[in-house]
Amino acid sequence: MTGSSLEAMRLDVERRMLRGERFTDVEDVIDATSLSSDEKSALWLLAWSYVHPKAQRREANAHIGRLAAATPARRTRARRRHLRVAG
Repeated sequence: MTGSSLEAMRLDVERRMLRGERFTDVEDVIDATSLSSDEKSALWLLAWSYVHPKAQRREANAHIGRLAAATPARRTRARRRHLRVAG
């Protein structure tokens, strides 16, 4: 896609989010494009910025919870780490 196509998608994402479309539906529209991964990521972030902050936090915590449940806890010795200043 060209830069103008990216700009057209940006406008489309903003219009959809302002109309109140579900984030997941807008995400599907973004994924269906032939844009690069970086361009899709930028559009995803734009759409995500329209989601209410409480909903963003709830989704982030739910995702972290799923990851934590799927990852066994590591047993490590407690040790102190010190930062060193390079000079």
